[in-house]
Amino acid sequence: MYETKIPNPNVTWEIANQANIGFDASMFNSKITMSFDYFNNLRTQILIKRNASIPNSTGLTLPPENIGEVKNTGFEGIITYNNQAGDLYYSISANGSYSKNEIIFWDETPGIPEYQKSTGRPMGSSLYYQAIGIFDDQGEIDGTPHWAGAIPGDVIFEDVNKDDVIDGLDRVMNEKTNIPRFIYGFTANFGYKGFDLAILFQGATGSVQYISPESGEIGNYYKEAADNRWTPENTGSAYARTWNRDEEYWRSQGNTYWLYNMNYLRLKNFELGYTLPSNVNKSLNIEALRFYINGMNLLTFSEQKLIDPELESGTAYPLQRVVTGGITLTF
Repeated sequence: MYETKIPNPNVTWEIANQANIGFDASMFNSKITMSFDYFNNLRTQILIKRNASIPNSTGLTLPPENIGEVKNTGFEGIITYNNQAGDLYYSISANGSYSKNEIIFWDETPGIPEYQKSTGRPMGSSLYYQAIGIFDDQGEIDGTPHWAGAIPGDVIFEDVNKDDVIDGLDRVMNEKTNIPRFIYGFTANFGYKGFDLAILFQGATGSVQYISPESGEIGNYYKEAADNRWTPENTGSAYARTWNRDEEYWRSQGNTYWLYNMNYLRLKNFELGYTLPSNVNKSLNIEALRFYINGMNLLTFSEQKLIDPELESGTAYPLQRVVTGGITLTF
């Protein structure tokens, strides 16, 4: 056996430089506790290919090099307040984490406009045509830069570089991805005599999702889009006309018409319980008896109504609202 390829002695490991600073604190006899951490991570010598090809070759490309650099910064923290007033005990807590990565260098294609560059923006940023409305009629099409073949009911793309032509130079780099920038939560626990209550809220901000159903001959339309779509009798609509699969330019070309805000706040968990007093347990010859009712995903606050904002796909089955009750018996 023998090697068929020549190894590249100039390829090596990437380097990770990680810096963290944090603190923990407790005040007022531990009624208030907090923890905070800030991080700044820099990865260099990432193995990537240059944006060039070998001249006078037959499709050959330059080999990968250790030239990429990416920075990731952010913080996470939690603060909790505990107290007791007579028979009432309560604990309230808030937590959050924020992170953002940034491409420092990856050999950008030379000569592209600043608004299309990914350098200085997060990994996963994407180029989109900017959807600014729906063509009401042929007169509006005639007076607006448009994609060849546009008809009433189609999506209007913005002429970003003002050259009266809609083409690839009108795409703009969007920094938001389907990964939230900020994730947060709130918890509250209460106890009063035999009663207990636990509440958990969770939320996320800073993410978007590209929701583009392949409708027509192959699938259905979202009801909201179908009910409010553009028609000759319903001009001025914010929704495009009906379409078939990927036949329309505003289906096959990535654009912000299909980009949805996925910010949300959700009542993730709610549980109310009651535990019998110890003297009653003793008379029943048991150690403990607790009744409870529990609810999951009870409420969601979000402008996103097409899909579950926690999911990353318009075809995934949404999270279910679940309510249960039970008894916990300990002998």
